[in-house]
Amino acid sequence: IEYAKLKNPRRLVWMKQLGTVELEVEAYEEDDDGNIVSHVKEVSCTPAHATLLAHFEDKGEWTSDELANSTEMPGDMVRKRMGFWVNQRVVETTRSGEDTVYSLISVSEADANNDQSFQHDDEDQEQAVSIGAHEEEEMKVYESYIFGMLSNLGQLPLERIHSMLKTFVAGSDHKYDKTPQQLAIFLQQLCKEEKLE
Repeated sequence: IEYAKLKNPRRLVWMKQLGTVELEVEAYEEDDDGNIVSHVKEVSCTPAHATLLAHFEDKGEWTSDELANSTEMPGDMVRKRMGFWVNQRVVETTRSGEDTVYSLISVSEADANNDQSFQHDDEDQEQAVSIGAHEEEEMKVYESYIFGMLSNLGQLPLERIHSMLKTFVAGSDHKYDKTPQQLAIFLQQLCKEEKLE
């Protein structure tokens, strides 16, 4: 509340999905002789990744549905995030009917599986990066509309900017289909880049 008084009309909005967590995890990889060895490595990941891995402290084996219910994340997001830990050689996957079961890897399991359970989702990671870049590029198109609105009309509330973008951009080649929350994040990014006050 103090910040809003000092920096009116700005306010702080906590973005819980952003940030990084530094973890030390035990991973299993092949050495030069082809033997599976355990080593501790530092991993930098998102809070969502860390939250999923932290669940394995309570229980050694989780299905993707159990993790989705426990973390309140969508099932497909859980599977993508757990793919990170599978690729880091910390967790292994097995199939149980329609569901995927995740469990921590031990040396004996790593030897027995001989690297079969490790997923290679480089394509998914590249696709996620390209989707993020595409979305960022798409939002850049709206920058000129926002600058024009704010320079002509002065300060505007978020809802007004949102409704005006829906009106003005509808006639152009680009379709404006963002939520007010996505717009708020984009405006905050413009403020950070000092393109807006």
